[in-house]
Amino acid sequence: MKNQKINPVRVAPFKAAVMFSFMFFSIFFPGLGGTGLSSESFPKKITTNPSILPTVLTLARSKVIARKNSPTLASVRERMLQAQETIAQARATYLPTLSLDGSWNYTQNTDAPSTSSNENLYTHGISATQVLFDGFERKYSLISAKWEELKSFEVQRAAESLLVWSVASAYLEVQLAREDIKIAASDMAYNQELAKEAHAREKAGTGSLSDLLNFETKVNSAESSLIHAQQAYREAVYILAALMGYKNSRLPSGMELASLETNTVQARVPGDTNKEMETFLKNRPDLKQSQYAIQIAQAGIQEEKSDFFPTVSLIGSYGTSSVYESHYLNDTDYMGASLGINVSFELFSGGSTRSKVRQAQSKKRELEKNLEEAKISAQSEIRSAADNIASAKDQLGLQEKNTGLMKKTRDLVKKEYKAGQQSLVRLNQAQNDLVATQGNLASARVALILALEAYDYYTGKNIESTP
Repeated sequence: MKNQKINPVRVAPFKAAVMFSFMFFSIFFPGLGGTGLSSESFPKKITTNPSILPTVLTLARSKVIARKNSPTLASVRERMLQAQETIAQARATYLPTLSLDGSWNYTQNTDAPSTSSNENLYTHGISATQVLFDGFERKYSLISAKWEELKSFEVQRAAESLLVWSVASAYLEVQLAREDIKIAASDMAYNQELAKEAHAREKAGTGSLSDLLNFETKVNSAESSLIHAQQAYREAVYILAALMGYKNSRLPSGMELASLETNTVQARVPGDTNKEMETFLKNRPDLKQSQYAIQIAQAGIQEEKSDFFPTVSLIGSYGTSSVYESHYLNDTDYMGASLGINVSFELFSGGSTRSKVRQAQSKKRELEKNLEEAKISAQSEIRSAADNIASAKDQLGLQEKNTGLMKKTRDLVKKEYKAGQQSLVRLNQAQNDLVATQGNLASARVALILALEAYDYYTGKNIESTP
């Protein structure tokens, strides 16, 4: 889990993170159904039939859909099955192996004058081998396979956690783009109203043409911002739909995102990071993967040491050998059987076994150091995520106050301008300040939710809270 810093005021840097996650997951998405493009119809209503209510897509529901549709997660689940089959293969080594064989050999005597001396030899047999002792290689091979299964489960959890985090980031990016559309549309409507009034005054001879041109320019500027916001919205929807596994990166027709609300999440307070740190570290799938990898490496050391011991096997065979084709295993006249013990012990291999053991031990030490470093990084990520929540709450409260103040200021300047007490420049500045503050407020609202999602991601809790 790489650390991703959160700016509580502007969340534009997260667009890069969303794009990266989208590129990572999109290579696995062939498309899993769904038609219609809700993004292209924005800001118009998607539903054309008034009797049909639109489907509200909440953040929680988008996570559930993504976990259900994701081919990436389906691929990871196949790894779980592969790990289970590895266990079955390891267990199979405790059972005997049985082999059935048969052969036909034709021998021609070139020194004999006639073909009567040529011979056909038919053999049929069954053999069995049971390994009695192999230096505990089978034991530790089975142990390693079991640890590998647990590790593959954590790989699945890590993939689900990353997907849920990516969906949350993409979902909030869509909501932020929609807020930007509302702000740009409101700015354009405001300037259109002033342009209409300026046109009436200019026509009546009580206003200047420059004022009219100013407001028309402001309308065009607001419309340009609206076009950019709509394009950003469409791009964000494409990314979200792809992460949710919908065909052609399109949300289903009639599906609309829920409104951006922060009232419920503002009351949420993360627990005591210091007291719960050990629990967080134990719950993170990436750290658990590293712990299981160390156990696998430990089993690998014991497997390599098994070459220091002999291999003892019980072998037996039963078969017939005859010049007559019709004599099979039930023909006791030509039957033969054997039973014995085979011992194989390598006395010298040029130091290869000791070298392999040292190599396996070094691999384990490497994994232990990697785990130690990963824990340090994880603690840094968790502490930063917790601090970002407090910072995001403070920024949200500040931006809410600023927006209220700027709205009052803009309205007062507007009245004063109409009364001839303020300049056009001051009115333009007041409107620009309000638009900027509204954008900061929208970003602060998104940043708070994103900070909470990041906290859940870094503490390994985001998949626990998703059904």
